[in-house]
Amino acid sequence: MKALVISGGKSPSQELIYEELKDSSLLIAVDSGANALYNLGIAPDLILGDFDSIDKEVLEYFKAKDADIVKYPPEKDLTDSEIAINLLIERNYDEIVLLGCTGSRMDHFLGNLGLLKKCLLRKVKATIKDDNNSIFVTDRPLTLQGRPKQIISFQAFGDEIPNFTIKNARYPLNNYNLKIGDSLTVSNEFIEGPMSIEFEKGYVLVIYAKD
Repeated sequence: MKALVISGGKSPSQELIYEELKDSSLLIAVDSGANALYNLGIAPDLILGDFDSIDKEVLEYFKAKDADIVKYPPEKDLTDSEIAINLLIERNYDEIVLLGCTGSRMDHFLGNLGLLKKCLLRKVKATIKDDNNSIFVTDRPLTLQGRPKQIISFQAFGDEIPNFTIKNARYPLNNYNLKIGDSLTVSNEFIEGPMSIEFEKGYVLVIYAKD
């Protein structure tokens, strides 16, 4: 089962929301993520958060529509997005797409990246998407699909990645010890056919990006 979560960062485009809704069985709005849905006339299955940033008229509108609304205290140990993730893990969702998780608040964005690893450790496929990026974390070698010249980047997500190898790419790489912040693996490109990455251990951040 796939769930779609709309958080309160940069609002995703209508096209992106509708594309992700096609195969989603649950739509959660996290706090002001409900604003984006309200503007598109889309009703979420659940709205949750401390409601410090949702527009009052939006909240009242969904209340009048008898939406499922769960309010949390503003002083809490978890972000609203992590509360949503925990709920979905408890409900045994095996795929989660997070929209509205990028934007001006870099502290929130870094915390949201951490949620990707949390999901991975619980065997849940999780991806952060916006209109320019698709981001996920892997702990194992992968075969990756993409169009020729499509941009993809890799970063160590924590400890050094021993013997990181990229095959069938514009810029192949062989047995490189990849460190966090390493610019060597930024802006690689697909060529004809799938690309593959191999490594011994650790967590790799995979970023499909476009301008």
